[in-house]
Amino acid sequence: MFSGPVIEGAAPLVSPVSVRHRLHRGLRVALFVALCGLLICGPLALGIVNDWSIALFEAAAALILLLWMLWQLTAPEVRVRWNPLFAPMLAFFGLILSQIAFHRTVYLFDSLSELWLYIAYGILFFVAVQRLRSDDIRRFAETMAWFGAAYAMFAVIQGFTSEGSIFWRIKPHSGNAYGTYVNHNHYAGLIELLLPLALVLAFSGSVRGGKRILLVFAATLMAASVFLCQSRGGMFAVIVETLFLAIFWMRRFSPRKSAAVFVAFCLVTALLLAWVAPQQVGSRMTDVRDPARWLIHRDSWRMFAAHPFLGTGFGTFATAFPRYRVFYDGFFINYAHDDYLQILLETGLAGFAVAVWFLVVLYREGLRKLRPAKVFPSALISTAALASCSGLLAHSFTDFNLHIPANAALFYVMCALATAPV
Repeated sequence: MFSGPVIEGAAPLVSPVSVRHRLHRGLRVALFVALCGLLICGPLALGIVNDWSIALFEAAAALILLLWMLWQLTAPEVRVRWNPLFAPMLAFFGLILSQIAFHRTVYLFDSLSELWLYIAYGILFFVAVQRLRSDDIRRFAETMAWFGAAYAMFAVIQGFTSEGSIFWRIKPHSGNAYGTYVNHNHYAGLIELLLPLALVLAFSGSVRGGKRILLVFAATLMAASVFLCQSRGGMFAVIVETLFLAIFWMRRFSPRKSAAVFVAFCLVTALLLAWVAPQQVGSRMTDVRDPARWLIHRDSWRMFAAHPFLGTGFGTFATAFPRYRVFYDGFFINYAHDDYLQILLETGLAGFAVAVWFLVVLYREGLRKLRPAKVFPSALISTAALASCSGLLAHSFTDFNLHIPANAALFYVMCALATAPV
């Protein structure tokens, strides 16, 4: 059958459909790289606590949303996946807007600044829900686990050689710096979010040989680094995560083998600490005195009594607290050192109720993944993500990791993984 003249040397015709498909695939990869890249660069930028890094973080989140929109436009049809956590997050967003609209905040600038950060977290959570499907969840987990291992190695080496400096050059005012964080508790918060990914990948049986040995070493190093940084809240959080995964493993797999594996992991980590810095870690674990934190909590209740229902305004603790502060030790208090208390103070009982709603939905959806975790690899990663969230939430009783943008962004992405469909 004659199909027209063939011109020798002419370029083959490219179908618009194939061009669109290639563009869609390229944008899909670019979106994954951008999401991982932002989560990795956040800790390296000192946790995103400076004005310049916060501005770049918010701009990067907006660009990631734009990239997702372009990816959807090249798809055959636009699909938006729903996540049960959207409801409490949108309700909390509405509460913040009502505080601003009805002038129920003691300092508008602080509330607006914190609102922009919350929008950036929401964007990353939304994109993670849309982009991280079952076939990409494992790739994301491996990427972040290897980053955690490399970052922990860097932090440990720097901790023994830099005399408290960050990148061997930046000397912070406080003496509690570790890794790239000015506060060692926030370094511990990052590792708490990454450690369960390495543990689950190492013990799941999906990797073997040298790769499994490297992952076990990575998990051991990450756990040990939390103790070496001397964060008591971090130590408690790592214990919570390990117990969470050990109980899950024993219920879903061989109880004896699972118990032996986790006991061996704990022993190896303890032996490493006993070899590297036994006195340093032991003295920190036995020192439970922290009078300043308890004084902050005591005076915070006077602040709550003055604004019980809607709080002082989102992000206004540092501005409002001096009015209710009785003790004075010469230091500026910018956080309540308790994420739960701070959300109660800034958003009142209304905001605290929405936060409880968020946690109830997180664990309701996350615990549903435990049953199919033995069959579906993506469900195992969701279980690891739930363990990560549990560790950070346990640490939040004594610190403010959810007010450190690098850690908060990763926490919300872990929430997306924990509630992702199998």
